[in-house]
Amino acid sequence: MGVLAVAEPVTGGSLKVLFLCEQYPPIVWDGAGIYTAVIAGALAALGHEVHVLCAQGHRIVDEIHDGVRVHRRPLLRVPVTRMLGRYGRVIAGRHHPRDSLSLRASLAASYAFWLRRLGLRPDVIETQDGDSRGLIRILGHRHPLVIHLHCPTMLPPRLSGEKLSWKGRVADRVDRAVVAWADAVTAPSELMVTTLREFGWLTDRPVEVIPNPFDATCWRSVAPPRETEPVIAVVGRIEREKGVNILLDAVAKLRADGLEAQIVLAGTSAGLIGGIPTRAWLARRAEQLDVPCTFTGHVPLSDLAEIYGRARVVAVPSRFESMSMAAIEAMASGRPVVATARTGIAPYLERHGAGAVVPPDDPEALAAALRPLLVDPELAVTVGARGRAAVADFEPRAVAMRRERVYRRAISRFEIRRGTSP
Repeated sequence: MGVLAVAEPVTGGSLKVLFLCEQYPPIVWDGAGIYTAVIAGALAALGHEVHVLCAQGHRIVDEIHDGVRVHRRPLLRVPVTRMLGRYGRVIAGRHHPRDSLSLRASLAASYAFWLRRLGLRPDVIETQDGDSRGLIRILGHRHPLVIHLHCPTMLPPRLSGEKLSWKGRVADRVDRAVVAWADAVTAPSELMVTTLREFGWLTDRPVEVIPNPFDATCWRSVAPPRETEPVIAVVGRIEREKGVNILLDAVAKLRADGLEAQIVLAGTSAGLIGGIPTRAWLARRAEQLDVPCTFTGHVPLSDLAEIYGRARVVAVPSRFESMSMAAIEAMASGRPVVATARTGIAPYLERHGAGAVVPPDDPEALAAALRPLLVDPELAVTVGARGRAAVADFEPRAVAMRRERVYRRAISRFEIRRGTSP
């Protein structure tokens, strides 16, 4: 579901919008922080008063970034599991901190406390994925709440087939309840909505699909892939659900056919595969298959353009990914993208002819989709150019205008529920 590049002007006056998020540049570790920074800046540019409250670290800092008022405040938390040493690891469980009830309570208490201390009276609050940040709205019922479903914390273990602990089940129910009580709910892809419904979330409540905003400015300088070697880049956290093992099998097939393809994995390793740290497992598998594979580790955002510039194609072989910021960055860099049908970016690739979509866990199909792009640089240039044009679907101003309309609907619903609507 794309976004029109030209949207109507904001009407109805400016809003005071408050985001609750533990991340804001330069402290960012996943897509939620990037999303918050881009959409907050776009809303401020439209004339809205935008605040971001970050419960992070140990300092009190107030600053302004591109018109966005950022309030960094300490997370009020007692690190119980850390204080208990090795016994704490037993209490924490295998899904910690995803299923941490104490962390959820700390987040709810921290945001409620600092919101009162700041004296902010926002017209609307936005947070992500339900989680306990939204509990302040349930407990106080003072502000309209909008939730954007990036990826609820207990969804990844459920998708991988893991059995949730009792804490995980409670955490999942808390997150679901917060979403159910929100005044408006959005998601970046239809895939996220349908997947959550399969797990009992959302029931029949309406969810508006609005893609995450993306500023393509810094990627326009990346040269087309005409002079590149047959390099496949995978960008982002390296973990089991990213499907890199399937990509290794696919590239092994390509190399067996005489195509000297190689892989660059740019991102931090996380989790285990078969009880072995993911990076170690993948490195061993790459050696067994004789597939050249470079692990860069964490790459700062400022250096990602160089990674895309080296690649002829970018792969997103994930078993599930609600959207894929790496795919959008690749498109903005003029790189063709090959992704699975279980990624939210897939409809955009098909609609714009910006790459190929394959079934997940299918190395043969992945190899067949990669082969023509790796063999023919001019084809990669042509397909990559389509992707570059397609990122207009994620233009921040247009996305911000769609979110502004959601906020106004949420405010109206909140007023009706409280009986204060004129």
